[in-house]
Amino acid sequence: MMNKTVCMVAGEASADRHAAAVIRALKETVPGVEVFGIGGPEMRSAGMECLYGIEEFSVMGFSDVLPRINRIFSVYNGLLRAIKERKPGLVMPVDLPDFNMRLAKAAKRTGAKVLYYIAPQAWAWRRYRARSLAKITDGLAVIFPFEEEFFSSYGVNARYVGHPFMEHPSEKGGQAAWPPRNIVLMPGSRKHEVRTILPVMCEAKAAVQKRHPEVQWHLQVAPGIDQEDIRSMTGGDIRLSAEPPAADLAMVKSGTSSFEMAVLGIPEVICYRTSNLNYRLAKAFVKVDSIGMPNIILGRPAVPELIQDAFTGEALAAEILTLIDDEHRYREMTSAFEEMRARLGTSRPSRGVAAWIQSLID
Repeated sequence: MMNKTVCMVAGEASADRHAAAVIRALKETVPGVEVFGIGGPEMRSAGMECLYGIEEFSVMGFSDVLPRINRIFSVYNGLLRAIKERKPGLVMPVDLPDFNMRLAKAAKRTGAKVLYYIAPQAWAWRRYRARSLAKITDGLAVIFPFEEEFFSSYGVNARYVGHPFMEHPSEKGGQAAWPPRNIVLMPGSRKHEVRTILPVMCEAKAAVQKRHPEVQWHLQVAPGIDQEDIRSMTGGDIRLSAEPPAADLAMVKSGTSSFEMAVLGIPEVICYRTSNLNYRLAKAFVKVDSIGMPNIILGRPAVPELIQDAFTGEALAAEILTLIDDEHRYREMTSAFEEMRARLGTSRPSRGVAAWIQSLID
């Protein structure tokens, strides 16, 4: 008999969206399925019972976790008790590896099947995680094509299910135009990221404006970030929006948003800065040359990256001005993004993951 109870765990906004799509697809294929766990507003809207919210994990970097470690362990223990009591047929961790790999191991011991969605980036650092995943999961649904071969080589039952940004490929791309007339600032989704990165972006904006006063400026405000706080940092000539605005060019904090801009075909400059402690620790362990996913997928530096000390207002303005003034450089980047999208394909991961869940709990 099918066990129609599933536990899902997501810890940040993009994982919340991607997991919500799986829940909706799962409810179509498995009527009466019950989903509980940790999630955000999207998963709750899709019908999940959220025992805890994604705000429990609104931290980033080694030094940010320490002050909240007791609360995080409390959430972990509470969820594990719920798993033991409710005995779901399957547990689906979504990304969030420091929390979810520990949970997956414990859930496996209870007898639940474990399907991990959105793999830890073990190909970049902590490769031992790949071996661990082979032992603690029944399947690993990966969202980048190169990940299937990497994890399979370590004995993981890995399958490329497509990338969530390609769920509706006909709606993606074709927005950007040269010469750029609309530039968007995307300083991140966490308050400390915004405080660190936005002032440098505004410094670059001021320099670009002197050369190109015709440019319109936009800023996407992430959920949980107060628009008035943003306004106090930027002045009144930047249009704020909750959704990604139509743009021809972007200044983007490294992460999900930089990949999303590439999927949309919008040329960009990737930026990143963290505390010196976090940076030194990451530098010691990370084994990839680029941090921007477009560059990792393409295997070459198609998008400029300004990291840590290299991330200055002057350097960012110079890169943006190059893309405004040099049509060849601009077109070269949009062509690279078309190549990247072709590599991603058009599979709909929500349906693929839902079907995989059904096969595991049936």
